[in-house]
Amino acid sequence: MPKVLRFEPGALGEYFDPVGGVTTSYSSTCSHCQKGTDFPSKRKMMDYVEICRGCMKLICLECAGKPCFPYEKRADQMETAWEVHQRLVKDGWRCY
Repeated sequence: MPKVLRFEPGALGEYFDPVGGVTTSYSSTCSHCQKGTDFPSKRKMMDYVEICRGCMKLICLECAGKPCFPYEKRADQMETAWEVHQRLVKDGWRCY
């Protein structure tokens, strides 16, 4: 049975040359830092990106050795911190 990679790149890009040629490349966005990575083919995809074992998503090679901290989790924390800050500001303006 052939080995099938279950992770697909996020997008397919086409770059047009002035001469009239078309270059096709695949791209993926890192789940941790939101950096875009382009690679020439699906066969060479794992030379440019890595799979995070924590969230099981594609990440860039710069985030490969670091702990799993997805961008969605970071955005949720920033949103919660903003809501707490707004509550403190609103409570600070209370008339006595």
